[in-house]
Amino acid sequence: MTPGLAGGGVMDRRADLDWLRVAAFGLLILYHAAFAWSGWGWHLNSTDTLPWLAEIMRFTNRWRIPMIYMIAGGAIGLSLASHGAVGFMIDRLRRLALPLVFGVLVIVPPQIYLERRYNGQFAGSFLQWLPHAYDRGNLAWVHLWFIGYILVLSFVLLPLFLAMRTPAGRAAQDWLARTMARTQMHWLMAAPLAVAMLVLGPISRNAQYLIGDWYGLSLAALLMLYGDFVFNTPPILALLRRQCWLAVAVGCATFTALDVVIFHRMPNEHVRLFGLPVYAPLLALNMIVWLFAFIGLGSRYLTRRPPFLVQATEALYPFYMLHQTVTVAAVYGLLVFHVPALPGYLLTVLATFGVTWMIYAWGVRPWPWVRPLFGMKPLVPRAAALPGSPAAL
Repeated sequence: MTPGLAGGGVMDRRADLDWLRVAAFGLLILYHAAFAWSGWGWHLNSTDTLPWLAEIMRFTNRWRIPMIYMIAGGAIGLSLASHGAVGFMIDRLRRLALPLVFGVLVIVPPQIYLERRYNGQFAGSFLQWLPHAYDRGNLAWVHLWFIGYILVLSFVLLPLFLAMRTPAGRAAQDWLARTMARTQMHWLMAAPLAVAMLVLGPISRNAQYLIGDWYGLSLAALLMLYGDFVFNTPPILALLRRQCWLAVAVGCATFTALDVVIFHRMPNEHVRLFGLPVYAPLLALNMIVWLFAFIGLGSRYLTRRPPFLVQATEALYPFYMLHQTVTVAAVYGLLVFHVPALPGYLLTVLATFGVTWMIYAWGVRPWPWVRPLFGMKPLVPRAAALPGSPAAL
């Protein structure tokens, strides 16, 4: 179980946070499985596309990664309650840095090999390609970029997270939460996101590659701080529970405006017609209202912890690390055999979940020396790991 704070005390693991985490990463697998048939460009691409699938992906793009950032921020706030600053930093290095290095060196290379082979850039076997796996242009973190961003920002933002835990910080958050609940000013949390896009978007480069990604880093930092604030201030959670369906309605309206007026224009035409001063606030508002909607719905309805949730929560990190390599391998085989788009997508989803689960269940979870490479905690006796037991903390 993950320690958490509510009104300054330690509480049991948050079921809503775990449900949102499982849903967000489950959606990530569905999203990556769709890329080859979206027409957007990926490691491997089919000429047979599914436009409706691309529309669904476009809808989730506004809040999918932001939701994971907010969950990460909320989890950091909860983790600091039990680990303290030094313990937190050690835990971050153990559970983020080690898996990131292992993933880049071991899990990612098969993806790059299959991409090179499918695109005619290499014709040999994987063993023949392996000496080139770490050459410049081949060494990459691909889908593991998120771990790198969370690792860096966990340390950069640590002074702020610690300040939020001081008596003065708690008092300020409590005042802000009660003020927002009374005046409905929580909607203005979209404003800093829009400003980040307006100011840093035009000068950013290397999206998802850290260096020069000023907008990506600032967006992630804001959302992580938002997550700590929202998930650990009862007045805000209560407000989002009350307004969850209103947020859904506003989210539908703002996405419709984005989709009809902006996304279906010719490439870059929305910039000429509206400019970032219109595009950025609308995009930021759509993002924040969907985040409010899902957090409110989760806090309102997802309050139970069935056995499935306990197992899925433990499996999330290994699943995240492994899934895209499995997805790329599945897509490669399906494209080689010219499987049509819809069956190809469905088979990719099934293969990704099924094969990733087998690797996790047989090759990761049971082995004490493998678990740290995937950011997992040490094995504990089954009885001690039951929810509510001290060993499960």
